[in-house]
Amino acid sequence: MAIPSYGAGAAGPAVRDLLEATEQLGYASAWFPDHIAVPRAAAGPALSPPFFEPLASCAFGLAITKRIVLGTDILVAPYRHPLLVAAMAATMGHLAGNRLVLGVGIGYLRDEFAALDAGPYEERAVSTEAFLHALRAPPETHVVLTPPVPVPVWVGGNNPQAERRAALYGDGWHPLWTSADDYASARSRILALRSQSGLDGPFTFSYSCMATALVEKRRPWAPPAPRPPVGSEFRYQPEAWVADDDRPRFVGTPEEVAADFRLLEDAGVDHVVLRFGSLDAQPLERFAAEVMPRFESASP
Repeated sequence: MAIPSYGAGAAGPAVRDLLEATEQLGYASAWFPDHIAVPRAAAGPALSPPFFEPLASCAFGLAITKRIVLGTDILVAPYRHPLLVAAMAATMGHLAGNRLVLGVGIGYLRDEFAALDAGPYEERAVSTEAFLHALRAPPETHVVLTPPVPVPVWVGGNNPQAERRAALYGDGWHPLWTSADDYASARSRILALRSQSGLDGPFTFSYSCMATALVEKRRPWAPPAPRPPVGSEFRYQPEAWVADDDRPRFVGTPEEVAADFRLLEDAGVDHVVLRFGSLDAQPLERFAAEVMPRFESASP
């Protein structure tokens, strides 16, 4: 599940309690978003300070848990030097074992790039590929680097360029919400690219959900809000995936939500990040009680 580590409600005790509940309730992993310097014009309910830095948050999570994986959803590659990230990831691996996943993407907020002096905004895809390459093959220099620990890198993004980056540089693909049909098509393209490039190592097909919530009974639904216009920085968000009655996928009765996840399962999704959007553990408890048991028979 995604940890909402931002906004007025985000505080150390609340995040600690939620991480502990995530592990105790049987979830596989917990994920932290990446924002450092959000422009005031873009701030809102989902982008309100304070923002917890994701790698520091993962280190905190690894220290207070024993089983779950901690991940970044998504680490913006151009914001950080790849050798620094490699050293931080290796440090976590040496201290806490192999329980870290680096979800990596290109970012989208132009003024955040400027505030961090993260290089030309228009070249962020190129910068991300260079970052991923440096993680895979650190440059040969006269310096001594932290001994590496294998850390899976899952590449985010919902376009053909992101699929290519995931196929060639990643150990997995971790896009935002897209329909099951579109996901299955992209999955086939990624597997074909990997085959053509002679890449046959383990690869995880992950999925980052829209808002996740269980309701008591079926209800009428309003049509989804339109996608941000072309040219908007928020255009990176895919079109909302809805059912025939306009119900947002992953919101509904336990039966409806379980059926949504079956569609993802049929599309070849291996791993899902839920987005309850609350530091309250109650939504996690209900989901664990009413939806997760429907999938236990399929678990290894």
